[in-house]
Amino acid sequence: MVQFRPIHGGFFTGIREKLPNQIREIKEDALKRFIAITIAVASLLFMACAATQPPPTKWNFEKEAIQIHIRADHKLNFYENEAHTLLLCVYQLSDPNAFNQLSNDEDGLYTLLECSLFGDGAAASKRLIIQPGQDISMTLDRAEGARYVALTAGYYIMEAERMVKVAEIPEIIETTGFFKKKSTRRPAPLRLDVHLGPQHISNILAETIKG
Repeated sequence: MVQFRPIHGGFFTGIREKLPNQIREIKEDALKRFIAITIAVASLLFMACAATQPPPTKWNFEKEAIQIHIRADHKLNFYENEAHTLLLCVYQLSDPNAFNQLSNDEDGLYTLLECSLFGDGAAASKRLIIQPGQDISMTLDRAEGARYVALTAGYYIMEAERMVKVAEIPEIIETTGFFKKKSTRRPAPLRLDVHLGPQHISNILAETIKG
């Protein structure tokens, strides 16, 4: 006859003691794996959604990309108790350095008042004669390479602070895509609001044309 040996209570006690530890270890391992997978997935999504740095802006020619509104004071270019017409030169610049250097002395200011392309950095120029009290608007094509619009006004008092203003053409950054984003830069259409005061360019406001 086969005799079965009794199983002592200590056997079950040992199992009961080991089982919670094993379950806890399994849970901890599962949690670690879950965290690792979550971080990996989040990193991949972040890398996919992050927009790459856009390439440099291409300053190409664009038709009707610059709007200028000019308001002249009724006492425009006031001298010896009278208002006078005013010569206004509108420049488009790829680089303002040469323009700024010319504006530093009187001979250079006279050069700028010729409204002609004076050298490196000048992409286009336009000559205007403004009457006292005149209110005009115009649209210009943006020249190839132009990044700035500069004004030189022929006031009787020849001082650069009165006569010269420079506005930078803004840029637009556009982003497309969802999981894999792509960014591009392009020049923005520019609007200039210019107020010509009695003895100086009293205000110039540059803003992006929306839409």
